[in-house]
Amino acid sequence: MDYISNIRGLSGFSGSAEHWRDDSRHVSEPFEPLQLLQKLHSSLDPRTVFACYGKHLQRDLPLYGIYCKCGDIELRWGRMKGIKLTHEIQLGDDIAQLEYCLPMPLSLGDSLLLQQVEALLPQPLFNAARYQKMASQAMFDALTGLGNRHFFGQAFRTVLARAQRNHNQVSLLLMDLDNFKQLNDNKGHHYGDQALVRFGEIVHRCIRRCDQPFRLGGDEFAVLVEGDASAAVSIAGRVLQHMQTEAIFNQHNVGCSMGIGNWQPLLNQDQLFNKADAALYRAKSAGRNGYAIAD
Repeated sequence: MDYISNIRGLSGFSGSAEHWRDDSRHVSEPFEPLQLLQKLHSSLDPRTVFACYGKHLQRDLPLYGIYCKCGDIELRWGRMKGIKLTHEIQLGDDIAQLEYCLPMPLSLGDSLLLQQVEALLPQPLFNAARYQKMASQAMFDALTGLGNRHFFGQAFRTVLARAQRNHNQVSLLLMDLDNFKQLNDNKGHHYGDQALVRFGEIVHRCIRRCDQPFRLGGDEFAVLVEGDASAAVSIAGRVLQHMQTEAIFNQHNVGCSMGIGNWQPLLNQDQLFNKADAALYRAKSAGRNGYAIAD
């Protein structure tokens, strides 16, 4: 493997010769490539793989921390300070930049050891990043970035189980865009997709960190709200306010009808969904672009 490396800041290093590490020193344990490779392959979480790599290096090298950047992947381990040593490695079809943060320049022996250990990182890190991307695609809507219907089902069960166990308040907010079909038919699917993306951004802006947003399909959205119906009403009100300021909705008379269902003990997932869905239907029947709360 070819390594492209450079040390930034070396010209400003003014320490004496004793600051360089002694090539003749011996590490506490001999380098076992197979053992390290097994550890790196033992996780499919890129952060865990990267942390394992950093901890192993820090055992034998002067190292504060490491930073990795490759496309959407951005990983940090340790402290970002000291002298910067930059290497590039191949991750699949992409080039990843590794930035090592060192308290002192590496000796020749350290550099050779780093090269040996670094050669083991690309495949485990690539596998973990690819798995994470596939898992994300399986759980999130590609257009809006919100959770998809499959993820909604899983999260819904988890939230209700936790509410039953801890006696938490939970409510479900279902949302449906009014007149979206006409917009899609008149302006085309590309314009319709822009409207869906914008609405997803509005939903994200209007919820709290503890709430979970989803796109169930088409122009149907949902939010699992950590709180009673009043918490869902607050979110619904903010969504309606934000939509009033958006030209993409105002110009085409696109509104949002919403139904709110409040969870009660012994109420199962389907029952709560049906309550919120019935409230959504009432909101549409009452003139649309508003919300209704289930009885």
